[in-house]
Amino acid sequence: MKKIKIGTIIIFIVLLFIPILKFNWKENVVSEIDNRTLTNNPLGPNYQPENDDDDLTDALDNYLQDRIGFRDQMIYLYTVANDKLFDKMVHPTYTYGKDGYVFFNAERQPEFNEYHATFIDMIEKIQDYCEARNVPFLFVFEPAKISVLQDELQEGINYNNDWVQDFMKELDRRDINYVDNTSLLKEKMEEGENVFNKKYNAGHWNDLGAFYGVNNVLDALKAWYPTIHINQKDEFDITERLNTSLMVSEFPIHEYEPVFTPKAKVDDITDRYAKDIVLNEQFPHFQYVINEKRKEEGAPKALVFQGSYMNEMGYKFLENSLGEYIAVHDYQNIINFDYYYNIFQPDCVVFEVAEYTVNEDYFSQENMETMVLNPKEENLEENAEIIPEELNKSNISVEKKGSLYNIEVQKLDKDAEYVYIKINDNIYDMKKDENGKKFNVTIDAENYDENNIEFITYKSGTMKKYLLS
Repeated sequence: MKKIKIGTIIIFIVLLFIPILKFNWKENVVSEIDNRTLTNNPLGPNYQPENDDDDLTDALDNYLQDRIGFRDQMIYLYTVANDKLFDKMVHPTYTYGKDGYVFFNAERQPEFNEYHATFIDMIEKIQDYCEARNVPFLFVFEPAKISVLQDELQEGINYNNDWVQDFMKELDRRDINYVDNTSLLKEKMEEGENVFNKKYNAGHWNDLGAFYGVNNVLDALKAWYPTIHINQKDEFDITERLNTSLMVSEFPIHEYEPVFTPKAKVDDITDRYAKDIVLNEQFPHFQYVINEKRKEEGAPKALVFQGSYMNEMGYKFLENSLGEYIAVHDYQNIINFDYYYNIFQPDCVVFEVAEYTVNEDYFSQENMETMVLNPKEENLEENAEIIPEELNKSNISVEKKGSLYNIEVQKLDKDAEYVYIKINDNIYDMKKDENGKKFNVTIDAENYDENNIEFITYKSGTMKKYLLS
């Protein structure tokens, strides 16, 4: 009996120490089971506190909980047990609704506030910029899955997103061109079309939802491009894919979702620009495809600032309908709108966002507030005093980066409100550098002509035109 007791104690001690022996000491580790970066050693160089008054004791406690051996396995077993025994979702990211639906954890939604107004200010700046240049602009709003399927939320969960209605009213008041896909997706769900997966994707539409949503956007573009192509289902091979776990999670599921594969081929020229174009490091998605058939039909060259709805699913339907499709991840990158406009010179511009991305994490309020876009040069010239100037070519620096040219000029009016460069018949907006002494712009190398360049500055009703000498 004594040996049994001793053996039991030894086994208990071993079991107690095994998780410690398997302690995860690696820094900057991302957990696959809950899709987040685990806490780094609070005493090490890689630790970044969430705020300045973080308590060291709490930080050490979080570190130990995150790094203890077999953490992922224990979380997995606990999660599965709650699912099978109690039909309960225990997960840091997801929650169960009714009828087997899975949603992102419902967060308290704000009321319409100054941030939302600033966001609309930015949209209005972009639309005004485009319309001044006779370029159609369209804003697109994608609802969160939880907004479309509020009836499927568990009793007691109140998801109040009234800010969206106020947001739309403000768009209407300012005459913004927009498409809100919310009512369309609700209608399709009511008709028995599963435009969202029950489980696999907790926030986004699936390919079927993208098919209808993108067609709704294309239908709006018909106001400017009557011949634009609306996608048909027989233009795609439609199959099913089995998903065995939730996205970025090991939570087990068994669910099929529709997959649309375009039958038509497009020319992908993404690599021509991808290495040299400037993109936010966190949001680097970029794509450029050409559909020659649609170009012949009169479809436009579209510059589309888009989020995950389009990056993951919607893109294939835009590829099938647009003549040229240039996709830029919109999060933070949209702030540099004129940079991309200068390069690609689009026929139309689309700015697409998902409901849950209209916040500081994706679009900086400070950067939106300070965003300045040049008015159209011709509009300034109408009432301006024109003064001819000369500029020595030595003041121009041109750097070729792949398919792009970075042009920099000095010795212009450093106090100018707006600066432009005219190359042949194209006019591009220039920006002042941080030192305020030089102006720069990036353009497609195909549009550069060193023998036909003119610089233009504007200040207080006076426009100076600099010819090279």
